[in-house]
Amino acid sequence: MDSSVEAGIVTVYMALDGGLHHSRCSQRLSLHGQRAGLELDFYCLACAESVTIPFCVLERIPIADVA
Repeated sequence: MDSSVEAGIVTVYMALDGGLHHSRCSQRLSLHGQRAGLELDFYCLACAESVTIPFCVLERIPIADVA
């Protein structure tokens, strides 16, 4: 298996307003905190779902296209 292949990020995207949004419902995520200094915990108020983002993928989060 090629270790240089990176998985695409499909759970969240960076909206044009600078906030992280949930891909499922397009609602802005609420930051809850961090775990062990390795991950950020977000919560989607619309879906009542927790979303965890590792720090190492923050720079790869896709930016929304102009709609």
